[in-house]
Amino acid sequence: MARWDEILNLPVQSPPTLEFSASDVVWSKVEGWRDNIDRVALIPFARVDDFIRGESSNKDCPTGFHVEARRHRSAKASYKVKVDGVLEYILYWCSFGPDDHRKGGIVRPSRNTYIPKKKSAGRPGTKRGCTCHFIVKRLIARPSVALIIYNQDKHVDKSGLPCHGPQDKKAAGTRAMYAPYISDDLRLRVHSLLYVGVPVETIMQRHNESVEKQGGPFNRDDLLTHRYVRRQEKRIRRYKYELDADDAVSLSLWVANHPTCVFFYQDFSESEPFTVGIQTEWQLQQMIRFGNRGLLASDSRFGTNKFKYPVHSLLVFNSENKAIPIAWVISPRFTSRDAFKWIRALHNRVLTKDPAWKLAGFVIDDPLTDTGAIRDIFECSVLISTWRIRHALHKALMKRCSQTEMRVQISQRLGQVISEICTGQGDVTLFDGLMEDFTSNSEFMEYFKAVWYPRIGFWATSLQTLPLASQEMSAAIEFYHCQMNVRVLNEMDHSAYQRVDWLVDKLSTQVHSYLWLDECPAKHDFARYWRDEWMDGLTSWRNSLKIPDSDVILEGQFAKVIDQQDQDKIYLVSNPGSEFSICNCTVSESGNLCEHVCKVSWLCRKKKSSIPSLSLHQYKQALIKMLCCTPHDSLIRDHAVSLSAFLQTQLNALADFDSSERNINEIEQQAGFTMSLDNNISLAIGQQGHTVVLSNANSRLLSKGSVEKGSCNDGAFHDEMEIDPSSICISPSGLFAMHGILPADSLSVNGDKTLLSDSRGMMDNEASKDCDTSDQVDPDVMMEESLSIDIPLSKESQDLCSVINHDYDDCGDKVAGAVDSIDDNTVLKFYKRSKTAKTVGRHPAKKRKTTDKEDMRKEI
Repeated sequence: MARWDEILNLPVQSPPTLEFSASDVVWSKVEGWRDNIDRVALIPFARVDDFIRGESSNKDCPTGFHVEARRHRSAKASYKVKVDGVLEYILYWCSFGPDDHRKGGIVRPSRNTYIPKKKSAGRPGTKRGCTCHFIVKRLIARPSVALIIYNQDKHVDKSGLPCHGPQDKKAAGTRAMYAPYISDDLRLRVHSLLYVGVPVETIMQRHNESVEKQGGPFNRDDLLTHRYVRRQEKRIRRYKYELDADDAVSLSLWVANHPTCVFFYQDFSESEPFTVGIQTEWQLQQMIRFGNRGLLASDSRFGTNKFKYPVHSLLVFNSENKAIPIAWVISPRFTSRDAFKWIRALHNRVLTKDPAWKLAGFVIDDPLTDTGAIRDIFECSVLISTWRIRHALHKALMKRCSQTEMRVQISQRLGQVISEICTGQGDVTLFDGLMEDFTSNSEFMEYFKAVWYPRIGFWATSLQTLPLASQEMSAAIEFYHCQMNVRVLNEMDHSAYQRVDWLVDKLSTQVHSYLWLDECPAKHDFARYWRDEWMDGLTSWRNSLKIPDSDVILEGQFAKVIDQQDQDKIYLVSNPGSEFSICNCTVSESGNLCEHVCKVSWLCRKKKSSIPSLSLHQYKQALIKMLCCTPHDSLIRDHAVSLSAFLQTQLNALADFDSSERNINEIEQQAGFTMSLDNNISLAIGQQGHTVVLSNANSRLLSKGSVEKGSCNDGAFHDEMEIDPSSICISPSGLFAMHGILPADSLSVNGDKTLLSDSRGMMDNEASKDCDTSDQVDPDVMMEESLSIDIPLSKESQDLCSVINHDYDDCGDKVAGAVDSIDDNTVLKFYKRSKTAKTVGRHPAKKRKTTDKEDMRKEI
């Protein structure tokens, strides 16, 4: 009993890597059977496969493990409750044992009928009597944990000598030098190439060429055989998705046959809708790789008019900002209660692999999405993308309105309406005026009234209350949507679209294969077999970066863009800078976002010939609300003001500093107070080797209309600002540091790796409801407090501070942002110099100043 108490009290270990081995685990020694000392450890039961893959990848002795024995207790079976009760017992043994087929080796009596094969197969030649094995137990007391008992961790035979691998001299020149079978990566590559139609002979020819280049086989993957590839090709060719005439029964059989590809399944019932969530192991790895500290986007309506049930895709973005689906969810409806279940299951699955995984932002495309559930589960900001409504309206306008001039007018009006709603200058009634003014175009207006007008109120509310995703993200989602149209909707028999078993099989095989090959660097070796489904390339936003500024001519309400392939061809972009710009190229006429529109929009904002983007406007409003809110602790306000100045200086590093006095007045009028700095406070801005010290008149902390361009240094946040983050009495979710909320790869030197190029830290409009007391505070007192250090608070003050922190936590997840680019030469430094304390009005001087950074931190 004491032994099991010791085992159950061991910590559960889950190394933060996709695969881990025995060397990554801290083992404990306990008394085992027959007075032996066992090496034991506890890991999550869901990570047993990760442990096996890690052990198989041992560099000193590469191998594999197979299940030698297994016992499983049914969950419904009656059993006696005891501390050492086992739900599941699995014995894993090295694939080179336990039998020994070498000359003079020992073979167990139950295996003495073994006849050596005359032809070599895709597995190791013979068993070699390896004694390495371990036991996995799933205990009744803790069913979510696996108890690993490592009885023998050395790859030796019964005589104690190495029996395979590089340490076995007799294994040289045989398959026993390498691990058995091929790796999961090579297996996935072979399957993907076969699914997309590459012949077996071509696969083997490319493989043999690569082995010859490196001078012979060096690992198990170099031993790939023609026989194995041919067998896989036959299995794929003979497979049929229709496992049963009944679609529901066929789908349940598919789920039972592919447990590793399904993270959530809910069968048909009278009370609950059917839901199946698909995520392969490779998709889970991409979610961990690109989703951690990054963005996750939702495409919730693919195939609505084609399939029996629509496909809900969850997307992450790679280094090129191209969308990668990390999960597909198929269901007849996506209500809040139903979505909460599979979102929770997906989050739990990724946390099982990486407990430190955290999302920076979740982008939705449906205003009816349960944002509260997303915030509760992922604990991140929620943004909204207008790609779906823009794509649908643009496509309908090009299809139902034949007059070019009328198209331009309607698109211009739609852009104005969306802009006024997002900036809070209008409401849903603006669409009523739109329909009245363009009644002559009856076909498009009838479509708008029938399809979009009933739900336009939900869109208006979401656009006013949620931060807006950038145009670059819309381009990435659109590119993925086009890929899905080509790769999924290519069946000759359209009746298959009405079966769910066909859809899940199509997504998990062919579509998944194309996605894997998109990320494979060796895909160009098979370029001769590329078809339309291989749709490869960059998004329209990334292609727009290749267009030089000299090839764009702005002329009032139009812009001309020179074609990059044919310099004599010119494209005309109407309503430049608008969210609903129209181009006369074939891509735009099909309803998509073309590279010419993206380039013109970027250039217009660069030259300030159009209003800033809606994302940038919401970002400025978030900064204004941050300045208006006066927390109890002056250090919090000090940090907020410093953050505003820090971001403004980075984003406007290349702007003219002489215009700062004129621009700051506009924000001060909106904020409701005037901020002034003492002459002793200086902002040292180091840029290109120069230092600029702002005077009292120009040392305002924010400039409204000039934060469109600049640079940022990812590492110069707290250190360069000389603020100790541990001294700020607020939770991280309440006041985000830039390195805590930015997506992965969003900060780069050239500014090409950001998805929210204009959304630089945004909050919901209702974030100011907890900050109404700011109007009752004297501005001078506010500024005086922001430049001072508090004496250590009493217990009552600390309690009040904790209440304020709770309020910040409520609105903290409404902040998200990204910065366009980084400039290593731009550094912002805050120097707080000594200043004589003075009394302001009825507020006595209760605080004293510090003269340098060391004294400040010592005070805190």
